[in-house]
Amino acid sequence: MKRIALFFLLAASASLRADLTLVQKVDMAGTPGEMTIKFKGDKVRVDPAPQMSMILDAKTGDTVTLIHAEKKAMRISGDKMKAAAEMVKKFTTATPAEQKAKLTPLGRKETVNGMPTEVFTADTSVGKATYYIAMNYPDGPAIIQEMKVAQPSAFANSGTNIPDFRDLPGVPVKIEMDTARGHVVITLISAKRDPIPNSVFDVPANYTDMKMPDLFGGKKVPENPAGSTVPGSPPMVPAPSVTP
Repeated sequence: MKRIALFFLLAASASLRADLTLVQKVDMAGTPGEMTIKFKGDKVRVDPAPQMSMILDAKTGDTVTLIHAEKKAMRISGDKMKAAAEMVKKFTTATPAEQKAKLTPLGRKETVNGMPTEVFTADTSVGKATYYIAMNYPDGPAIIQEMKVAQPSAFANSGTNIPDFRDLPGVPVKIEMDTARGHVVITLISAKRDPIPNSVFDVPANYTDMKMPDLFGGKKVPENPAGSTVPGSPPMVPAPSVTP
């Protein structure tokens, strides 16, 4: 569930692009794993663990989370995603300028999996992040275009304090983060342009829908949230590492 939060909110316009599959190694506080992200046109599928997948329609912002063991599908509309972003924005005291995390160059270079990178840092709402950015990654500009699909525009400057991937100078091949739950490292293992079947983005016919909890208990987003707490909701806010 922690990994699916990295991608739970995705929205951006998408043009015609070649299919792309990104594979990442994810180490969360000493627990290793692998995450796969597949892009095809306006569709994105994230497999953060064998037990769960997420499918996004980047045109509408609609998402479906698949819980494989239970053969369940939880659907969330793009409108609800925008409402969640608005809620986060209202519950933060920072100004829009303060909410936008800034990447700061550390003035050093490191090699990650044989790829030269420049190292940047950013202070985010969940901890300090370090980005190892490859300026000359093969097919880098096209990959960055795909990453913009995974940039939750609805959450831009919404209090999540996530670096804007539209501002990245290259492809982040490694991201490190110190959080309250421990040290997290995400490393890009591969980026491939192999064709992806359309069926990858379909909900299996034998999966049944499960009800999504109401984010606001049937009420509108509070107009004056000072002194209030955010209503109970599933983990909607993405961690600061949307793609590689």
